[in-house]
Amino acid sequence: MVAMSSKKTADHENDSVVYFNDAGDELKLENERQKKDGCVGCLRENLFVILILIGVAVGFGIGFGVRQLNPSPVAITWIEMPGEIYIRILQLAVLPLIASNLIVVISSLDPKEHGLDSLLTVAYIIFFNFAGAAIGTTMATLIKPGLSIYYLKAFLSETSFRVGVNMTASAEVQDRELTPTSSDVFADLLLNMFPDNIVGMTLFSDLDLSLTAIVLCTFKRLLCILIIIVNTTFCSQFSGVLLTCIAFGLAARKAGEIGKPFLDFFRSLSGVVLKLVNVFLQCTPVAVAFMIAAAILNVEDITTAFAGLGMFVLTVTAGLGVLFFLWIIVYGAIALRNPFIYLRYMVKAWFIGFATTSPVVALPEIFDGCDRYGVDKLVSRFSCPLLATLLADGPSVFISSAAVFVAQTGPEMPSAGKLVIIWLLTAVSALAIPPIPSASIVITMTILSSAGFSTANAAYLYAVDWLL
Repeated sequence: MVAMSSKKTADHENDSVVYFNDAGDELKLENERQKKDGCVGCLRENLFVILILIGVAVGFGIGFGVRQLNPSPVAITWIEMPGEIYIRILQLAVLPLIASNLIVVISSLDPKEHGLDSLLTVAYIIFFNFAGAAIGTTMATLIKPGLSIYYLKAFLSETSFRVGVNMTASAEVQDRELTPTSSDVFADLLLNMFPDNIVGMTLFSDLDLSLTAIVLCTFKRLLCILIIIVNTTFCSQFSGVLLTCIAFGLAARKAGEIGKPFLDFFRSLSGVVLKLVNVFLQCTPVAVAFMIAAAILNVEDITTAFAGLGMFVLTVTAGLGVLFFLWIIVYGAIALRNPFIYLRYMVKAWFIGFATTSPVVALPEIFDGCDRYGVDKLVSRFSCPLLATLLADGPSVFISSAAVFVAQTGPEMPSAGKLVIIWLLTAVSALAIPPIPSASIVITMTILSSAGFSTANAAYLYAVDWLL
C-alpha cells in the first residue's frame, strides 16, 4: 500500500512537473509568437517606406551601372519614362484632391460656433503655417543647398553662344535633324496617354509633347531648357485654384442647407480621388528607382550632387530648429508659462506622431497629455483635432525648402518674386495636405510646376523623405 501510494504520489508529482513544463513551453511559444507578430506587424506597417528605400538603392545601382556604359540620349529617354509617367499621373490627381479637401475644410470653419476658441485656433494655424513656409524658404535661400547640383551649367554658355550668335546655323541643324524616329513616336504616345492636367488635355494640342520628344533624341542638353519653357507656358495656375477653393468653401458655409449637396459632392470627390492616388502610389518604389537613375545619368558631377543633398538635409533640420525656437517664444510670451513643462506631457504623443507620420493617430495621447497638464476638455477636444488636421508648420518647412532646393538646381536662381510665390503657395496648400505617403513631395512638385520650375531633380527628395 505504501509503495502504491508512493508511486501515485510520484506519478502525480511527475504529472505536475510535466504540466508546468508544458505551460512554460506554451508561454515561451506564445511569447515567441507575439515577438514574431510584432516584427511582422512592424514590417507590414513600414512596408511602403522599406520598399521606397529599396527603390532608392536600386535607382542608385541602375544609375551608376548604366552611367559606366555611356548610354545614348534615346536610352536615357526610356529610363526617364516611368518616372515621367508617374509624376504626370500624380499631378493629374493631386490638384482635384487638394481642391476638394480645401473646400470641405474651409466650409467647416465656423467662428460663430466656438467663438474665441475657434478664432484663436485658426489664427494659430495660419500664423505657424505661414511662419514655417517663410522659415523654409529663407533657410534654403541663405544656405543654397541646390547650387551643388548643376547638370546644365557646363552647357549654358555653349548654348547661349550657339543660339544667340549662330542662330541661323542652329536653325538649319534643327530643320535637318528634327525628324521623328520610331522611338520619338512611342515616347510621345505614352506621355499623351498619361496627361498631367485633366482639363488641359482637352484644350491643348499634342504638338508640344512631340517637339519635346524630338528634341530629346537630337539635342540632349537642349531638352532641359525647352522643357522649362514649356512648363512655364503651360503650368497649373495653382494659386488661382487655391483662392477659388477658399471662396467656394466660404460661400458653401454661408449657404447653409443649400450648400450641403455641394459639399457632399466634394467630400465624395475627395474620397474617390484619394482611392485613385493610393493606387498610383503603389508604383512609387518602381518610379523612384527610375527617377533616381535618370537623375544620376543627367548629373555632371556625382560628388557635388550628394553634397547638395546633404546640405538640403541640413537646411531642413536648421529650419525645424528655428521653428521650434519660435514656438517656444510664442508660447512663453502668450501663456507666460514654461513651455518645457508642457512638452513633458507631450513626449509620448510626439513619438507616436513621429513614428506614424500622422498627428491624427496621436490624438488620444494628445488628449491625455492636455488633461494631465490641466487644459479644459472643451478646449482640447475642439482645438486638437483641428490642429492635427490643418496645422502643417513642419511640412511647410520641408515643402518650401524642397521647392527652393529643386529650383536652385536649374539653370537660374529663383527670383525674389518666385520665392514669394513658393512661400504663399506652400502656406496655403499646407491647409489641405492629403493623408497619403510622400504627400509633401507631391505638393512640392505641384508648387514647382505652378511657379514655372522644372521638376526634373525632384527625385532626389525621395532619398531623404523617410528621414525628414
